[in-house]
Amino acid sequence: MDARKTGKQPAARHGAGDNRTYLGVPLLNKIVLFAGLPALVLVLGFGLPPLARWALSWEVGLPMGFVFRLFAGIDRPWEIAVNMAIWLAVVAGIALTTMTESLKLTVGDTELRIERGEEKWIIPRADVAAVFVDGTKVVVLDYESRQLLYETHEAAPTVIADAFRGHGYPWRDTDPFTDLYRPWHVHTADLPPAVHDLLAIRASALKKKAHKEVRDLRGAILKLDYAVRDEGTQQYWRPLVRS
Repeated sequence: MDARKTGKQPAARHGAGDNRTYLGVPLLNKIVLFAGLPALVLVLGFGLPPLARWALSWEVGLPMGFVFRLFAGIDRPWEIAVNMAIWLAVVAGIALTTMTESLKLTVGDTELRIERGEEKWIIPRADVAAVFVDGTKVVVLDYESRQLLYETHEAAPTVIADAFRGHGYPWRDTDPFTDLYRPWHVHTADLPPAVHDLLAIRASALKKKAHKEVRDLRGAILKLDYAVRDEGTQQYWRPLVRS
């Protein structure tokens, strides 16, 4: 299927025949991942050994001196080549993992298709009551104010807004339930014990950056009729609001 780019940012493109808009990884992010990082590796690969030897020539105590000595010892062509190959492989792995795990959205007139890694799911347009951006998160709410989607996307908010508006989704500039959120802390007393316990476990997962556990716990909290949003490692909660 042919695709043409639309808008100011290549993260979004429209299908020519099926009236869908694809929101993927922005072009600038791809350039950084697949050109910027390898270029940095090349600069460091050639520059670090002579820089380390120069630093050691000061004959003063250096913090982590063994690291300087390690890089200073890389002076033969084959050693430089092996060093560069190792770092380029690491960078390539990071780039491919980032691309694979990035959120990809296909916005259609009747459904929203979501892909993240090996996970794929669909949200029917008829189930969507509101769509907005919360920081870096794309949020989709149903008619019970439940978060059908709460995931980070790299595209600019204006690009995301244009995609959803273009397909008739109920876009909101801000969260319509912002005023209902309250900060969670260990001494919060006005929550059901089960919800409080899940938020306590989730707080620990947020600090450890255990993303899958954080997502799973969000789903468990939603099943108990409460929504949660994050600002860094601080959690905010509210009860669901049925329309």
